[in-house]
Amino acid sequence: MDDGQCYYNETIAFFYNNSGKHLATEWNTISRLVMGLGITVCIFIMLANLLVMVAIYINRRFHFPIYYLMANLAAADFFAGLAYFYLMFNTGPNTRRLSVSTWLLRQGLIDTSLTASVANLLAIAIERHITVFRMQLHTRMSNRRVVVVIVIIWTMSIVMGAIPSVGWNCICAIRTCSNMAPIYSHSYLVFWAIFNLVTFVVMVVLYAHIFVYVRQRTMRMSRHSSGPRRNRDTMMSLLKTVVIVLGAFIICWTPALVLLLLDVFCDGCNVLDFEKFFLLLAEFNSAMNPIIYSYRDKEMSATFKQILFCQRQENVNGVVAEGSDRSVSSSNHTVLSPQHNNGHSVV
Repeated sequence: MDDGQCYYNETIAFFYNNSGKHLATEWNTISRLVMGLGITVCIFIMLANLLVMVAIYINRRFHFPIYYLMANLAAADFFAGLAYFYLMFNTGPNTRRLSVSTWLLRQGLIDTSLTASVANLLAIAIERHITVFRMQLHTRMSNRRVVVVIVIIWTMSIVMGAIPSVGWNCICAIRTCSNMAPIYSHSYLVFWAIFNLVTFVVMVVLYAHIFVYVRQRTMRMSRHSSGPRRNRDTMMSLLKTVVIVLGAFIICWTPALVLLLLDVFCDGCNVLDFEKFFLLLAEFNSAMNPIIYSYRDKEMSATFKQILFCQRQENVNGVVAEGSDRSVSSSNHTVLSPQHNNGHSVV
């Protein structure tokens, strides 16, 4: 095949045959079971992350930049659920019916959701880094600036997901096609995987810097009154929660990104044997954050129950609650209102 020739009018089967990736011709019991399980997981992902967004919206104790970014992370996971839902109905034998453009749309939706999640996690890491080193519980970022950050995140995510559709693919360079993603070029997959892995490393470094700073400062401090200690405990609990969210994301997505690099650089590696398993692992990540919030954040868990059981929310105008661990008493929230927070060190 001539690399200079373009294959815009070819079928999906042509690209799959070129890459050596199996393309199913009919549904079997296993594929139907996988599809049913996948759709069930997608529905759970969308409902669970919708619950997070609603909880942050209705509870005024969560009306701070860190929680707005968490809500946007939930929106990214909700979008991921939609993307996987679309994938479930356009996989297996149904893949044959896709055109090149709809196949690129299917993959682009997943790429967009991943980029949005990574960008949100990076924004949360930066926000936590700023607050800790300025000895604040929250940044003084205005709502307008938070909206600008969220708009930038989604604009960048949509662009990243659309890049293969607008030209960075292997349609006109057939020998550079990936085995895992038969219309994606090797160069794009290398760029996309390394971009995300480098971002993971940056976030890990930021959080490591935060924890080293907090530990050193805490060791130097003498015992203070109970108020600042409670402030510090609550801040650390919130910090641990977002680190757990980051850790779960990295654990679920790193294998898939490494597999993409192996697909490009390891000719003898049979990456297709692991592809579906790692994709399923990545899909489960979008369902994990609401579970983490329920376990780690007592206030968030209580708000979930209020929504699910249609209970009336009480004392929303009283105090400002932070991401408290179950080990942190809800009475700690009383020291975190804007009136009491000014001038207090949180570390």
